[in-house]
Amino acid sequence: MNRRLVLPGLALVVLALAGCSSKTGGTANPAASSPDDTASSAAGGNSAPKVSSPLDPAKLKSDPCSVLSSSQRSTLGVEDGTPRSGEAGSTCAWVYTDDETRSSRVDIAADPNTDGLAGIYDLYAKGGTDQYEYWEPTEVSGYPGVYAATKDFRSKGQCKLLVGVTDTQAVQVFSQLGSGPGASDPCPQTLKVAEAMIQTLKEG
Repeated sequence: MNRRLVLPGLALVVLALAGCSSKTGGTANPAASSPDDTASSAAGGNSAPKVSSPLDPAKLKSDPCSVLSSSQRSTLGVEDGTPRSGEAGSTCAWVYTDDETRSSRVDIAADPNTDGLAGIYDLYAKGGTDQYEYWEPTEVSGYPGVYAATKDFRSKGQCKLLVGVTDTQAVQVFSQLGSGPGASDPCPQTLKVAEAMIQTLKEG
């Protein structure tokens, strides 16, 4: 059954988020092979990865709780989603069933930025490592994504992942794990939720 949650505003601030683990503050070097230099080069050139097989984001905007099916929720170990509306538009939050404190949850929200991941890369290009404490491009079931946040709270159970489902639509998946084995390394769990969302969107 749905349960109403009080969600921190931080979870839904979508325009200041993206990618994982930026460990150096150097400038981009086209000849460099490190992931951090590659990320900086891509952002500085405003070259966010393109989405080769766009998905219909209608569910994300009209009924975000529908992007995780009953079987997916069971596999992920989360309750039915709780819908919510705010400045970022329609969002949904799912509480993890094995956390008696009810402090572990995952949120999904369609990014209102109409530039998709390109808009996120623009923000990174402007602020770089001075603004983002972690930034790591990735792929989610073949779709471009980036872990990122202005503050690195991964050791406290928080991970933010943005995924491009079209060239003009990104989706934020935000996990906050208060306890359990994933609390000290939340990004793998965040990725699992994002992969389930992509599967649902593919199925229409």
